[in-house]
Amino acid sequence: MGGASASSAKRRRKTPADGDEPEAPRTPVETVLHLDDEDDPAASEEVSIDTLGRVAGVSDCGLDFAFRAFPDAVPAKLRADLARDCEAAFVGASFWIGASSSPRCALESLAKAVFEAHAGSAVDGFDASKSGAEWWVQLRRPGDEQKEAVAFHWDKDEDLVDEYGVCVCPAISTVTYLSDCGAPTVVLEKTPPTMYEDVDAFRGAVGVANASFPESGKHIAFDGRMLHGAPRELAKSAPERGYLRVSFLVNVWLGYKPRGIVDFPESELEPLGLGRALSEKELRSIRANLVDASRDFDVVRVDENAEALEFKFGETGTEHLLRLPSPRIEDCNAGVIALGFGKGRGAEVIAQTLKQTKRSGKRRAKQ
Repeated sequence: MGGASASSAKRRRKTPADGDEPEAPRTPVETVLHLDDEDDPAASEEVSIDTLGRVAGVSDCGLDFAFRAFPDAVPAKLRADLARDCEAAFVGASFWIGASSSPRCALESLAKAVFEAHAGSAVDGFDASKSGAEWWVQLRRPGDEQKEAVAFHWDKDEDLVDEYGVCVCPAISTVTYLSDCGAPTVVLEKTPPTMYEDVDAFRGAVGVANASFPESGKHIAFDGRMLHGAPRELAKSAPERGYLRVSFLVNVWLGYKPRGIVDFPESELEPLGLGRALSEKELRSIRANLVDASRDFDVVRVDENAEALEFKFGETGTEHLLRLPSPRIEDCNAGVIALGFGKGRGAEVIAQTLKQTKRSGKRRAKQ
């Protein structure tokens, strides 16, 4: 998107037009972003964000934003083949499958099934051309700290941040595990501001968090605005030699398609040996497994004398430090836990020393 800059993202308050009919109570629109492109005016667009920081309409469409776990979402007989496909498709980029698109391979089938399970009929209220699943693969191996962990981050349109300094998050974020080892996914109730220039809004205490340990076939879903990562320090035990942590990530987008994101290249499907699209019977099984969720989890208390782990993250010009009191999880057998922070012992996001500005870590595939 040549020529666009952060100054091109204009913000104004939304006010009802004279003569508009009153509507049923809804989450008010707080900000309307005018994303101008000087080189290509036709590519300019308007994005409305509500007072909760979501794309307008998402807060009121009936989605379940709670942190949830589905222990056996992926049938056992499909896991090995999907894990193999994940290894083949691990190319350091995310891809798109639209709400109205037909899957061409097993990974697109899984992404579409996850989208349909979480979006449900809510998708009917949004522009189908701007609704769909963003999917990508993460592989983590031992021996390299950076390769064993997933840095804390907010899921968002990375290109929009790079070019406009605007943060637009998906409706729902999800993780599907296809192995049993490695670091847990930690999700914290901390949301980002819409404008990256609002630096102080990134900071503050975090009183609620959940940790999900990898278990092959398990799926978790949570509010797409939440801070999350996979810190190696919270793994239950030292990893076995040569382990591979395989996870399949899907973000549910409604009424907004991230800029620069494309479908997986058709020319790569056969050379990479990606498996066939899943059958309707297999998809029905996955959808059925994504109906009943676990919501109540064992609470692991954080001792008042617990060491505070520190995680640096954010390399888009606004850099952060997460201080997370370390829970005692060595003897925990649960697949998902809630972290119980005592008074004054919660996690917090503070500033870290600003280094040279870098572009976002997760890049889009280019056609």
